[in-house]
Amino acid sequence: MKISQQTKKRGSKKSAKKNEKRDNRIFGRSMQGRLALTFGVVTVALFALSIVLIRINAGKGEQYSKTVLSQQDYSSTVVPFRRGMITDRNQTVLATSERVYNLILDPKVILTNDGVNKDATLEALVQCYHYDRAELEQILADKAESSYVRYQRQLSEEEHELFLNYQSEYNAEAAKTNDAKIVGVWFESEYKRVYPMNELACTLLGFSASDSSRGNWGIEEYYNDELTGVNGREYGYMDTDGSPDREVKQAIDGNTIVSTVDYTIQGYAEQFIQEFLKNHTADNVGVLVMDPNNGEILAMATDKSYDLNNPTDLSEYYTEDEQAAMTEQELSEARAQIWKNFAVQDAYEPGSTSKPVTVAAGLEENLIHPTDTYLCEGEKTFGSGSYETTVHCNDVHNTVNLQQALMYSCNVAMMDIGATLGNETFSKYLNLFGFGKQTNIDLPGESAGLLIDPANMGVTDLATNAFGQNYNVTMVQLASALCSIINGGSYYQPHVVKQILNADGEILKNVEPVLVRETVSQSTSDFIKEALFQTVENGTGQAAKIAGYSIGGKTGTAQKHPRSEGKYLVSFVGFAPAEAPQVLVYVIVDNPTVSEDESVSAGLAIKIEKMVMESIIPYMNIPYSSDTEPETTTIAEETSATEASTDSEGNMIPASASASFNEVVPSEGYLNDPTESGESRTVSGSENSPPEDGTLAESSSAEETMNPEDTLPAEE
Repeated sequence: MKISQQTKKRGSKKSAKKNEKRDNRIFGRSMQGRLALTFGVVTVALFALSIVLIRINAGKGEQYSKTVLSQQDYSSTVVPFRRGMITDRNQTVLATSERVYNLILDPKVILTNDGVNKDATLEALVQCYHYDRAELEQILADKAESSYVRYQRQLSEEEHELFLNYQSEYNAEAAKTNDAKIVGVWFESEYKRVYPMNELACTLLGFSASDSSRGNWGIEEYYNDELTGVNGREYGYMDTDGSPDREVKQAIDGNTIVSTVDYTIQGYAEQFIQEFLKNHTADNVGVLVMDPNNGEILAMATDKSYDLNNPTDLSEYYTEDEQAAMTEQELSEARAQIWKNFAVQDAYEPGSTSKPVTVAAGLEENLIHPTDTYLCEGEKTFGSGSYETTVHCNDVHNTVNLQQALMYSCNVAMMDIGATLGNETFSKYLNLFGFGKQTNIDLPGESAGLLIDPANMGVTDLATNAFGQNYNVTMVQLASALCSIINGGSYYQPHVVKQILNADGEILKNVEPVLVRETVSQSTSDFIKEALFQTVENGTGQAAKIAGYSIGGKTGTAQKHPRSEGKYLVSFVGFAPAEAPQVLVYVIVDNPTVSEDESVSAGLAIKIEKMVMESIIPYMNIPYSSDTEPETTTIAEETSATEASTDSEGNMIPASASASFNEVVPSEGYLNDPTESGESRTVSGSENSPPEDGTLAESSSAEETMNPEDTLPAEE
């Protein structure tokens, strides 16, 4: 019996082990497979989810971060960029940006704990800044739930420190006695544009918007992208542990512009314009100083000036009553007239300062020669009968050679040269010298000037164009053209910027001179330099002489439209030293008024040019000239008033002309020129907007429009 029970027990144990082994086999095969499948699915899902999260974070991570942060105690503050500086060529600062502070009130904080800190806070503001206590109380009442009220902008560093020090000392004492504290006042920083020289070079520099984001006029506008930086941002919030966490993305400051302008030369130009205006008035006065050998603008000044730190102020030009009576449109137009840059944006008839261009064209085409002579009887008549027109010279010069034609500014000789060149060739050279199109100077709003289409150019159009009337140029166009003539024939693109630096002062770009084209040969350049030297020594520009230096120059006196009003634009362009020019000074005086003992002449412009030149020659270390006059191998020697001489080939040269030593507006009145009678054509830039290429495409010929009584005034 015992044996059978033991046997039975052993059998039961074997059966249990067998069942257990069977159960293990079943779990191992089926369940393991299921678990493996489940694990695989979960792994794939997690991998896919990771990819989705990575893509979301890359595309919209910052947006979602801000959303999360917005649900916490979160703040976001702009870190402003600093607008780049503008300096002169020697890095004297002309425009910079200074850090200033905006005072922010947080009424919600000030009024916490039943406003226990309110009185102390408001008293601090009154003590430091003399604010109106009642006004502050009203703001707290009206905006009790606000956390941001910008109360005052652009406090200085000193004003900022004043409050911080007051608050720090007060709160330190309050902590000892458990009294109320100064709370809920903080500051945000920004930059304020500052012009240390106030009005200096105002029309050249332009000015910036108050937030430094946009430049208006001048270099500020043209180089706005370089000067403008990128704002940064500071994020702040409370993390899950209640601790403050901040993240700062630093701002990128703007680049520095190093201009070609020389602060000292610019100062001279502006100073002597104002000296001139003490005894005269004029619609416009302009001074342009250039380096003729690379196109750099050393100074660009006008009589219109304004404080760059307060550009909208018109008090210098209009009384308060006058401004109050003006509409917003009228105020805007008045400011634009002050802000614009006359040297670049206004076109006018150049007058005789353009005569070297006419002579250069004839010499380059080999159609005229230094020994050629011209008979000047004081006027020249075109057409006949009812279409007859007379064009006057500034004097009766009798017989003049080519050099003397420039020295004495003979209109008749220029008209003869123009006729020799013809419409197409003359117009080709006007284009070659950059007239009728923009120079591409790095300043906004440049005018292209205005030319007559050669296909529509009448005989008197050509005649008057040859001495600088009936087409329009800008100051920078004419100065650039003359620079190319006196430097040996290289036309450089005029420019006002020399370098671009990053915020750390490292050079990003050197602005190299751009040689646009060649205009004249060296022999033509040498001839004209000598002729213009003689113009100052013995011709119409003698008032521009400077003892010890060789000066070249050309006078100009152009009658303005409408001719019947008798208004003139007088000018003078001078350069030194005459034999190897290093500086060119171009001055215009538009519609000057004179005293009873003065006459309207180029001498008015020479007054300014000479003061500028006398000041900058020693400043630029231009050496004294030699005792001998510049040598020349291209022109005949000046002859006496009565004797004839021979040229190098033995040919007879007619006796010298009578000389007029200053360009003066004739005392007799002249009627309108042919372009203003009948089917009139007006080519004044102020009265007609030129097409982009600066060419007047349609025009009646002079023969079709003139009256028999019409005569053209003298152009000196």
